[in-house]
Formats: sequence, C-alpha cells, structure tokens
Amino acid sequence: MSTVLLCLAALTGCTASPAPTNRTITMPTADGERTSLVHRPGTAGAGAPLVIVLHGSGGSGAEAEADLGWNAVADREGFVVAYPDGLNGTWNGGACCGTARRNGVDDVGFLRALTSRLTAEDGIDQDRVYAVGFSNGGILAYAWACTRPGDLAGIGPVAGAVLVGCPAPAPLKVVAVHGAADDRVPFAGGPGAGGAQYPSVDGSLAPFLAADGCASPPEKAGGTSTWTCREDRVVREVIDGGGHAWPDGTADFLWSRLR
Repeated sequence: MSTVLLCLAALTGCTASPAPTNRTITMPTADGERTSLVHRPGTAGAGAPLVIVLHGSGGSGAEAEADLGWNAVADREGFVVAYPDGLNGTWNGGACCGTARRNGVDDVGFLRALTSRLTAEDGIDQDRVYAVGFSNGGILAYAWACTRPGDLAGIGPVAGAVLVGCPAPAPLKVVAVHGAADDRVPFAGGPGAGGAQYPSVDGSLAPFLAADGCASPPEKAGGTSTWTCREDRVVREVIDGGGHAWPDGTADFLWSRLR
C-alpha cells in the first residue's frame, strides 16, 4: 500500500513525501543548444546534493537514466540527479573522444552552467556537487576535477582515465571503479579506445592522492583499496576479470563512498 493510502486509512497526522518530478532543461551555449534530463525526488529538500551522471561515448542522458540506477538511489537518499547529453553522444575530456574532442567542445563549461542553473532553480548545495560517469563520461568527470579545482565535492569515474593536464587538483573524494580486464581503457595503461594513450588507473589517481597528502599505503578489503589521508578519501575498486562495463550496483557503491 502506498504512503498516501496508508495516511488516508489511518486518518492521522501522516505526511507523505511529494512525488518526484522529471523535466528536461535546454540551454544555449557557444557550442549550440545543450540538453539535460533532471530528476528531483520528493525526498530532496532545500540544499540537497546534486549528482551529474555522464553517459559513455555513443550514449545519451536518457540511456544513462534508464540503465545506470541513479534515480532509485536519489529517491532513497534525497538528492537531485541530472543526466546531460554530450554533443553527438561524446564528451571532450582531453585526448578523447570523437566529435566533441575534434571540435574542442567546452563540456566542462556546459556542466558548470548546468550546475549554476540547478542551484538557482532547485536550491542545490554548491558544496555537494558530484560528477560520476562511465567511460568517456568518466574521462570528463576527471577532466572537470582537474581543470576547475574546487567545483566538485567528489567524482566517481567508472572505466575512465585522466586525459588532461592535472597539475594541482583540489582535495576531493575520488571513487574509481575499473575492470582489471578492460581492453578499451586499459587498467594498466597503454593504447585504447579512440586511439588515445591512457595512463594506468593508479596514474590517474596519483594527482588526487598528492592533493590530499596521501603518502601511506591504502587500506585494502577485497578488490577495494581506500586511502584516507586528510579530510577526504580516495577509493579504487578493481573488478577482477571485469571488462569495459558499468557493474550492477555501482550507483549504490559510488554514493555510499562519495556522500
């Protein structure tokens, strides 16, 4: 029985959460009109966190919403989630990928403008903005954290890598999920998708470990390595035998460590 029906049946002071709302945002940018789906749960009050979910190359915001499991986590935990669209299904994360990279699309600028709009329209907490993404989307999450220090509270790249200069990122939470057998963005680094030369996962994490003053070895539990240094945390989750994929339960895993 729904919360609303239980309240009516009891005829007591029960208050149901408002229904979630879904909308599409359209924004003009220097690279053309940009769109994003936005899911705001009834559980998301004023000052809620924002999670921006970035699809992989060839994907879309609608596919990310349908496939990656974030709406259910947002409904339970009370945060706003946005699913922007890359131009022609790709993001410019540096040395990859596709049309967005070739045309020098300012995707980080688009995401910053989207965050500003959602701050105004949804009252999100600018100190709790997170970027998560798969593959090309994970590459862009890294690029955002590297090129605009202080914008984000945390990133969750899945099967991604750093493909921009990253000399001085701000300390933030980083939760990297990667298949050990990934042949498109190789775990150990090397040539991969889009003709790019990829750093290893540890190489991608190194600037963020340095930013947080991490000198000690990680605490290990199974395939999860966690560095707890100053106030923030870096996590590496290795999927033994895993390929280039978004594993089941990843949204829950990322949020449990980013929040």
